[in-house]
Amino acid sequence: MENAIIIVAAIACVCFFQWLRHQRRLLIHRERLAAVEKGVTLPPLEQEVRRNTWNVQRIILLAGLTWISIGIGAFVTLSALLAFPSKVTEDIPHGMQWIGLAPFCIGLSHVIVYLVGKGKEN
Repeated sequence: MENAIIIVAAIACVCFFQWLRHQRRLLIHRERLAAVEKGVTLPPLEQEVRRNTWNVQRIILLAGLTWISIGIGAFVTLSALLAFPSKVTEDIPHGMQWIGLAPFCIGLSHVIVYLVGKGKEN
């Protein structure tokens, strides 16, 4: 029963935010219509749209740098643990530090996508 309540609440929250967004757009539309009727020059609508959109390129760069940091951190940490064998680290297989290469490569691909996308913008 608790899961159903959580799901219904989540759906209601999403619906409410969509309704608020729609009401805001209606208000902007009404303001623009009133300005047109009065003969006032309007600012371009693109500025309003840009102000509300996420900058995907910055998010991709942030994700890429985060993955690279995680990969380097995992590699360095596991390398340090394997460099000084002890009772705690004897069960860790040798070469396990290379598992940090996977998140590093994911981050590198994000940075490449960022650079390619930035080149297309210019």
